[in-house]
Amino acid sequence: MTPQQLVIEIERLVSLPDVCVKVNRLIDAPDYSATTLGDLISQDTDLSARLLRLVNSAFFNFEAPVETISRAIIVVGTNELRNLVMATTAARIFTGIPEDLVDMAEYWRYSITTAVMAGALAKRCNVLHAERLFVMGVLHDIGRLAIYLKLPREARDILLITGGDDALLPETEYDILGFTHMDVGEALLRKWKLPESIISVVAYHHRPAAATAFQLETALLHLASVLAYAEISGADLEEVCERVDAGIWLSTGLQGDEIESLLEETPQQVAEIMDVVLAPKTKTAAKPA
Repeated sequence: MTPQQLVIEIERLVSLPDVCVKVNRLIDAPDYSATTLGDLISQDTDLSARLLRLVNSAFFNFEAPVETISRAIIVVGTNELRNLVMATTAARIFTGIPEDLVDMAEYWRYSITTAVMAGALAKRCNVLHAERLFVMGVLHDIGRLAIYLKLPREARDILLITGGDDALLPETEYDILGFTHMDVGEALLRKWKLPESIISVVAYHHRPAAATAFQLETALLHLASVLAYAEISGADLEEVCERVDAGIWLSTGLQGDEIESLLEETPQQVAEIMDVVLAPKTKTAAKPA
C-alpha cells in the first residue's frame, strides 16, 4: 500500500463535509466572490459558529469583535479562512479510532499546542500570514490518524517499538509500512486541495533540513512541535531547547531564551481553541454572512 492508496481507502471511512468540498471548489473558481463564499459557509451553522469563535479567540486577538463570516473573510483573508475551515473540520471527521492507539483529546491538545506555538513563533519572526502556521500545526500529524484508522495492527507495532518517542517515529513507520505519517499527511492534504505551503511543511516537519521550499515555515513548525511536547510532558525547557538542531535556531534567528515568554501565553490560548474544536456540535443559528 502506498500513502495515496491509503488515502483513497480512508475516503470510505472519512469524508469531508459537503460545505468543505464546496468551499474548495468555489475558491478554485476564477470568478468567485467573498460574498458568495460567506453565504456558502453561513449555510452550515455549526461550522460558522466555530469559525467565528476561533477568529475571535486570543490567538487572533483582533481589537474589535468579528460578528459575521463576511467580516471574518475581510480580516483574516479568503485563503486563510479556507484553511481554517479545513483545520476546524479535521477534528470532527476522524472517529472510530481505537482508544488504545490514541487518546483523541490528548492528540488534539498536542496538535493545537503546536499550532499556537507555531503561530506565535511565526509572528516573532515577522512571517506574513502567520495564520498559515496555525493551520500547519493543527494538521501536521493528521497522517497518524489515517494510519491509526486504516492500519491499526501495524500502528500498534509502531507504538510498541517507539515507546512514545516521536523522534523514532518516522524511521519505525518506514521500516514497518514503507512510508511515514508525513507521507500520508502530504497525500491527504493534497487530496483536500490545501495550499502547497501547508502540504510541503507537513511533509517535512520531522526533517526540516531536507525541505527545499518553505524552509523557514518548516523549521518553525518543527520547533513548535518540540516545544509543544515539552509543554505537555513537563520536560525541562532548557534541556529541550539544547536538543534542537543548531540549524533550526540559525534559520529562524530565534534564541532559546526568547521561548519562555511565548510559552506563558500558550495554555490559555490552547484551552480556548480546544473548546472551539472539540465542543459538541452546536445548533445555534449563525449570524448572516
